Amino acid sequence: SHLAFDDDAASREEESSVRPQRQQNMIMSNSASIVNEVEERLNNEIEQLKKDIWRVGDPEKPQVAFGELFDDEQTQQHYEGLAATLKAAKKRGIVTYKSPILLKGAHDKVMVNLVDTSPQGESETTNNGVSSSK
Repeated sequence: SHLAFDDDAASREEESSVRPQRQQNMIMSNSASIVNEVEERLNNEIEQLKKDIWRVGDPEKPQVAFGELFDDEQTQQHYEGLAATLKAAKKRGIVTYKSPILLKGAHDKVMVNLVDTSPQGESETTNNGVSSSK
């Protein structure tokens, strides 16, 4: 019976060492899933941002004053954090603006420029209606 006890103890010890690894894998899997969701949301927001800069800003070139974009009703309804989305787009080389941060009021006149200046309609309808991005 002593031998059976040792087998049970070894089995429990093996199970207890496997369980944290499974939990760790589940946590990593959940974390990766969350990161993917956040990344997908950000990518969608950046794509929408491009459209909003064309829609709200100058119809001849892709630029808009931050305050004008911020005050737009559709823009207000869409973004969780417009300044954060703009900052992410700036880091990715999608937009440029001459301010380290954007605050409503203080930076209303800062111009936000799209780097890709091809007209929105043209870039959306290439490849048989399939959206293309650079």
